[in-house]
Amino acid sequence: MTLRKTYLALAMSALLALSGAGPALAQKKGGDVVIAMTAAPPSLDPHATSAQVARNVNLHIFETLFARDENARPVPDLATGVNISADGLTYVFPLRAGVKFHNGKDMTSADVVASLERYRKAGASPSLVAAIDSVTATGPLQVTIKLKTVQSTFLGNLSSPRAPIAIMPAEEAAKEMGKASSVGTGPYRFVEYKPDSHIKVARFDGYKPNPAYKDRDGFAGAKVAYLDSVTFRFMPEAGARDAALETGQVQLNETTDGPTAKRLRGNANFQVIPVLPFAAMILKFNMAKGIGADPNFRRAVAQSLDFEEIMAVAYPDIYRIDTSWVYGGSAYHTNRKTPKQDLAGAKATLAKSGYKGEKVTFIVHNDRPTVDTATVIQQQAAQIGVNIDVKVADWPTTSKMGLGSDDGWNLWTHGFGIEPYEGPASAMSHWVKGQGQRKADPVIDALFDKFNGEMNVEVQKKLFADFEDRMADQTIAVNMGNYGLFQVATSKLKNFKAYRIPRMWGVWLD
Repeated sequence: MTLRKTYLALAMSALLALSGAGPALAQKKGGDVVIAMTAAPPSLDPHATSAQVARNVNLHIFETLFARDENARPVPDLATGVNISADGLTYVFPLRAGVKFHNGKDMTSADVVASLERYRKAGASPSLVAAIDSVTATGPLQVTIKLKTVQSTFLGNLSSPRAPIAIMPAEEAAKEMGKASSVGTGPYRFVEYKPDSHIKVARFDGYKPNPAYKDRDGFAGAKVAYLDSVTFRFMPEAGARDAALETGQVQLNETTDGPTAKRLRGNANFQVIPVLPFAAMILKFNMAKGIGADPNFRRAVAQSLDFEEIMAVAYPDIYRIDTSWVYGGSAYHTNRKTPKQDLAGAKATLAKSGYKGEKVTFIVHNDRPTVDTATVIQQQAAQIGVNIDVKVADWPTTSKMGLGSDDGWNLWTHGFGIEPYEGPASAMSHWVKGQGQRKADPVIDALFDKFNGEMNVEVQKKLFADFEDRMADQTIAVNMGNYGLFQVATSKLKNFKAYRIPRMWGVWLD
């Protein structure tokens, strides 16, 4: 099957499957929902950040040409489909007519071109658009993208929710990164952002759900907003989130701990929803500067770790040890053998390194399981003589340092959630050109390029396995296992289904 036929068949099969499925949504309109969220987004400019907390909000406000369905496959969203040339280099996207931005302006091809060009210049996940050669408006509602080389994952890239390639008005796309106003085409419009408190969005009454779908489907589908408004309240303390839910101040707690989930399970006033896997817990090394540049130091730290103990402490009720860089169930999952803690070997490896007992700075954001992870790693590494100083800050501060600076840190641990969900190309892309580790690894860059240009799935599987081997051999980062989370909602919130974000379309209050 040709590249063009493959993607058209995929899109059409998804649409046909939806056309006869899903419950009728003749439900109550109105009401306000407050969601207890663990942190504030570092930015509400969708192109500027890949933070989960930003996606939670932004994907209610913004949309993309293609989006991911419930099974993470790319399907049309603002585009009605795609026509791909026989040589795989030209993609023609017809756009949905009558789509309005929240400022009342009709979306046209000029807005799409401006949005894509902005992302190409400074988007948070540059590898998603690296293969693009040109983007042109070939009609008022048609955009043509030409690629430099064949890229088997291009529609997957365009539909990535990680740092979404959101479509915004051309005048907003002209603004520098981080300064675009929150004006999108989504089912909710931006109302206000109080940095120490909350973000509020309201139903966009000018929104027309995609007529090709009858029900929600992942980040695509018919996005019907019944609620009048949604408030994302920043509540980093787990106890505060639990108390707010139980007293009716919030209607959805984005994440609670296992004991609270057990206590509330069976209570008719609440619904407890386990989500596993939600993310991989990873340990990163700053390879650009300091002791993290020393491969023997990195290997020694990795050898000192007991993944089972780390995950059992941080996520005692909802984890599994899995060190592949995509989730189980993916065709690319490798069933990698879990490395065992080897303190004697770790000491010998450390002796080969340039480490002289100096303090190593470990940055971590102030989420309890993440701090627990860093604390256990600190204790385990201390057994081989590594002196770790854990520095705790909020997520915006930590992520700005880890993703934007070679100074001030050596180690960093956080969840790696959206990339394994999206698939191998996305999981690989975080390490391309040194994005995740601060210094490029030429082998990983070459494997990524080969993967993107390879149409044979079996060859792709081998390339991804080679990528995982390189990550392990060079200890570029350590994947300690998958963790999940428990979401708890009031029983009055109807038709809620957990996904990569707390979707507030297709739900209503009873």
